Amino acid sequence: MKFALLSLLLPVFGSSSKASNDNALPTLNVHIVPHTHDDVGWLKTVDQYFYGANNTIQHANVQMILSTLIPALEYDPSRKFTYVEQAFFTRWWNEQNDKMQSRVKKLVKNGQLAFVNGGWCMHDEAATHFMGMIDQTTLGHTFLQETFDYQPTVGWQIDPFGHSATQASLLSADAGFDALYFGRIDYQDLNLRREERRVEGLWRASANQQEQSQVFWGLTGSYGGNYGPPSGFCFDANMCSDQPMMDDPSLEDYNVPEQVANFVSASWDQANEARGTHIMMTMGSDFQYENSEAWFRNLDSVIKNVNEYAKKGLIEADPNARFGDIKVFYSNPEQYTRAKHKDNGDLKWEVKTDDFFPYSDCEQCFWTGYFTSRAELKKWERVGSSFLQTARQFEALDSQTGAKAGSTFDSPNHKLDAAVGVVQHHDGVSGTAKQHVAFDYAKRIDVGFKAAASYVSDVLKRVMASNGNVAPLEFSVCQDLNVSTCGVSQSVDFSQDELVVGVYNSLSHTRSEVVKVPLQEQAAYVVSTKDGEVESTLVANTDLMSDDAAPYTLFFNAEGVHAMGTKFFKIAKCEQKILEDVAAPKAATSRKLRGMGLSLSSGIKVDAGDYEVEFDDSGVLKSIAGLPVAQSWGYYTSFDADRSDVLASPQEVGDYLAWTPGVPGTCLPGYLDMEGDESRWLRDSEGQNSGAYIFRPTLKNEPLSVLKPNAKVTSVTQTDLVTEVHAEFGDWVKQTTRIVKDADYVEIEWTVGPVPTDDGIGKEVITRFDSDIQSGETFFTDSNGREFLERQLNYRPTWDMEVFQPIAGNYYPVNAAIYVEDDEHSLTVLNDRTQGGASLKPGQVELMVQRRLVNDDSRGVGEPLDETTGGVTPYPPYGEAERVGDGVIIKGTHRIVVGKGRQGARKARKNMEQMFSPLVPLFASKAASDDDESIHGFSALGGEELPEQISLITLTKVAAEPGTFMIRLAHQYGKGEDEKLSEPASVDLAKMMPFGINVKKFAETTLTGNQLRSDWDAKKLQWNGIEQGVTQTGRDFDDGTKITLMPMEIRTFKIVTDSTVGWTVEKK
Repeated sequence: MKFALLSLLLPVFGSSSKASNDNALPTLNVHIVPHTHDDVGWLKTVDQYFYGANNTIQHANVQMILSTLIPALEYDPSRKFTYVEQAFFTRWWNEQNDKMQSRVKKLVKNGQLAFVNGGWCMHDEAATHFMGMIDQTTLGHTFLQETFDYQPTVGWQIDPFGHSATQASLLSADAGFDALYFGRIDYQDLNLRREERRVEGLWRASANQQEQSQVFWGLTGSYGGNYGPPSGFCFDANMCSDQPMMDDPSLEDYNVPEQVANFVSASWDQANEARGTHIMMTMGSDFQYENSEAWFRNLDSVIKNVNEYAKKGLIEADPNARFGDIKVFYSNPEQYTRAKHKDNGDLKWEVKTDDFFPYSDCEQCFWTGYFTSRAELKKWERVGSSFLQTARQFEALDSQTGAKAGSTFDSPNHKLDAAVGVVQHHDGVSGTAKQHVAFDYAKRIDVGFKAAASYVSDVLKRVMASNGNVAPLEFSVCQDLNVSTCGVSQSVDFSQDELVVGVYNSLSHTRSEVVKVPLQEQAAYVVSTKDGEVESTLVANTDLMSDDAAPYTLFFNAEGVHAMGTKFFKIAKCEQKILEDVAAPKAATSRKLRGMGLSLSSGIKVDAGDYEVEFDDSGVLKSIAGLPVAQSWGYYTSFDADRSDVLASPQEVGDYLAWTPGVPGTCLPGYLDMEGDESRWLRDSEGQNSGAYIFRPTLKNEPLSVLKPNAKVTSVTQTDLVTEVHAEFGDWVKQTTRIVKDADYVEIEWTVGPVPTDDGIGKEVITRFDSDIQSGETFFTDSNGREFLERQLNYRPTWDMEVFQPIAGNYYPVNAAIYVEDDEHSLTVLNDRTQGGASLKPGQVELMVQRRLVNDDSRGVGEPLDETTGGVTPYPPYGEAERVGDGVIIKGTHRIVVGKGRQGARKARKNMEQMFSPLVPLFASKAASDDDESIHGFSALGGEELPEQISLITLTKVAAEPGTFMIRLAHQYGKGEDEKLSEPASVDLAKMMPFGINVKKFAETTLTGNQLRSDWDAKKLQWNGIEQGVTQTGRDFDDGTKITLMPMEIRTFKIVTDSTVGWTVEKK
């Protein structure tokens, strides 16, 4: 039926004029790019995808794709193939014998097998932090460099659901990419670009780096919003039903004339939407080429016959009269990019400066829900990524372990590195995989975290021994401190033992913060260092999420923890201390409390020193530093097409054959169906449900369903070090607002869940802050934790947007911070994981913290986003995929910072870094009688303190090169964000290295360290833009070992020293 209908639209061979090979018109060059897109987990786990297991869910076997690919390429040297995901390729590679590995190396060397992106996965661009993006890309690039001496030159983000400025600048231009290709952009933007022939151009995404950060970008999938082949030319043996090339003239079904005509027509159509004389046809899709020869056999025939027909003048003429001939050949994205660059002399490309968020594929279909989906996995990914930096620093300065490692993959931290790398995948941290896959992601991080934590503990033990400390202690890292659980600290017998806490600071500046230690017993404790007692207080916990949670938390001030160093604190019971000092929650109306100026005469007021925080008598935030800031909790109900009562005018589901791109009431494809064709079966736009990907409230202007605070349970805990205001909202939201001594922020620790769905209605849970700031319709969100981008309500910089979803369509990914500001005040909210956020009214900030839904959104995952404590039963045919247990409970943190006018970004910067890299406490118990006078702290960095705006974000050991390190230095401020800290700053590499060891030589590399920066600068392609930018980098001001960084610049160096070091020298 479908093919019969489509055939009516095809040109009839021989019915119109033929191309005449007119030399006055150029030849259209059609680049055939065979490729596969192999999700590193989605409907199945990464292991199941690799081995072809669990095919009742989805047929996919990556192992066989790669195994059948090699002989298919060897069969004909003109054939080419493009591969991406190194998490799969390395696994396959390690299973091959020497002979097969030699065959593969030959194919790579002669250009038949090409790698694009080259990362461990194809990472998401909305839910990822820039450190995770860098690390997973570096891991894949390192394998390609070590194995093939190969450096990818093209970015290939064909499947992520929107595209970030950080991807374009940092992860493309700085990573050694000449171009970046992707499939998905907003359907309104897409339709306009196709009409105006703007499907490729220059992306100058960094307002700070300007032209230095630009990259050529283009759309894949014949510009249809995806990355598959043109209709009728999907030849996968398992996943496609298009007619093969039946090219034997003796056959009854000989179809070469029709297929040539169809292909040429598709080529003319695609070329008419692009500029220049080259187009790229992506031949492949998800998990295709399991039988590689089937694909190549058909592509061989297409190429051969189209070229022969063209040579004989038998093809249809270009109806747009732009081309006089056509040439088809195998290619890859790198070859295509070089070809487009040859057109560069005659063309000037449009310059884009914003990003491609948010993404929608139809009127009611904004993919903004996944900014928040699976909130706990998003937090766990961030924890793993942060701790990876700590573990790498320990390894870099460990003189014993890893010094002789022959490969990066021999690192004791590789399990965590690989696990965090896998979860960066665009169906991983995005929260859009099936439930059992999400569990698998979390398990991988857990295994990697425990291995890395064990290694860090072992290094710390050896460091203490080598520094002449007491008998080495067995330190442990507690993974569950956020839920007040730590086996070591809770099991100490303080009648005879003491607790030692080694507080590690992974940042490159000395810092002071309050540390929390879970304790089991109410008692008087004293916290001390070798220099004396430090300020501390014991607080009773009010929100115990499990039976294992400690009933008390000890807060102490970890002051002056040196850069990349550890400071040790001893906790002991002190019988002389009176128990009245132990702080317990007080009813909010009980009495006027002493200490930090807290009063209850009219609500709750806390004098924090430099500012005052005010609450109402329900514990709800009212003002900070004199600025009215009213907090609320609530939810939007999720759209459900099956609930006719929520539809103003219920509509029938559209005919699945009536799909037309850009036509009102229909959807662009969310993915390819099992036949490799663009999905026609999606519901029409009006019937679009809210799901794992898509956020759609029941009503487009739905007011927030506000959860009322419960004044009866409001309580206050007050000490000189911290004051906590405890509040509850409805039956399933609790929060503790914490004001910490000398902190410039107010911390809100919230607990949400189980989100009720007994009423059959999904809920999108929101926390909102309303202020008097006159921000108009403008707000700012970060891009993957780096530069801030200006957002405006109901506005897109590159097209006149027609508004269909005024709430969901104004949500953006918030990876680290969102703020509003005017000339008088600024309000910044920082988060501990990626969330969707918006400012729907002047002065307002809202963040979506959790989602629990009852419907699927028809974008492929095939199940509602309904996380429960017991998970899910097996999938059909082995079970019914039923949810087990109650809805999950999640816990998280926001920091609220109020500043003067136009200080939103400035107030965010320091807190962004600290929230990504919190102090890491390590715990050990020891006998109270042991001598501890020699427990010294230590620091990795020697010499001069780094400038305040410069951070050492990466310190890692280079495998097989003792004494050699890779470091990354980052300027942490953008232009105009701070009067002083936004200025360029310089660092002397010779004086910043650990313990002041001698730097023999150094060289700057690209972001991932796979080639010298000077080599890349010499060979990278230069493009002509309609608008010229400013090209200036820190390299223009370098002087010997003293290097300079411009605002928001990250620079990577390989440094060779004369020593294999260990943390055994400097004691602080």
